[in-house]
Amino acid sequence: MGKISKADLTPEIILGRLRAHLNEGRPVTLYNTYKGVPITYEAEVAMIHHDFVGMIVHPYQAVCIKDERRTYIESKSIPALIRAYPMSIDYTNQVVMLNELKIPKSISNDLQNSWVSPKKSIAVEVSSEDQDVHSLPLLEIAVLDNNRIRVALSAHKDRVFKRLEEVGLTFRLPGNDNLIQVQGIVNSLTKIRYQDSKRLEVDGKAAMGDEISILAYIAKREDQIREDLDKAYQKLRRGKLR
Repeated sequence: MGKISKADLTPEIILGRLRAHLNEGRPVTLYNTYKGVPITYEAEVAMIHHDFVGMIVHPYQAVCIKDERRTYIESKSIPALIRAYPMSIDYTNQVVMLNELKIPKSISNDLQNSWVSPKKSIAVEVSSEDQDVHSLPLLEIAVLDNNRIRVALSAHKDRVFKRLEEVGLTFRLPGNDNLIQVQGIVNSLTKIRYQDSKRLEVDGKAAMGDEISILAYIAKREDQIREDLDKAYQKLRRGKLR
């Protein structure tokens, strides 16, 4: 099967490539997130129709597809992730019918890195040369490529922060009495819908000890979130969630 460019990829070609997976018994990979944690499993192509595809998916993937109302399909024979929407989901047999398969213009969720939010409020002190110290609530935290730490905070819309402004963050994580310090820059400022707040994202670095503490915290939250995911699936199996 020859290579094809993104520009030439049509829904018919996508279905044709997925039909090859069906005929050859090769799985595809599905990508979703649950409460900021990437959920990625292989799926079996079980049926191809002229405008939809049926897949047998991992139980947790079925929960994520229900919650996000979409999934992303990866195949080595397709040069990009394909977004698809669920037509129906059978939670007992883990069968999902997907349609509207196409390359998305953008993907809003991070499908590779965990962005975890705290169970209880965490206050972060934000300092810079041009401003007083502000105490802002932590929204999410992640560790990205090259040990970059990304911290998302909620700032009132009237508080003046500038993109690329250098800031220092100081905070404590649950179960750790040591102060965590992150030095970085304001990476983005976006309005939070229906709130008088902005999402302030800081991209920075931390000393090795602090970075290890952050990674340990993220790993613990990932375990808790996966437990929540399992509980959500069990409730769906029992028909308690619609």
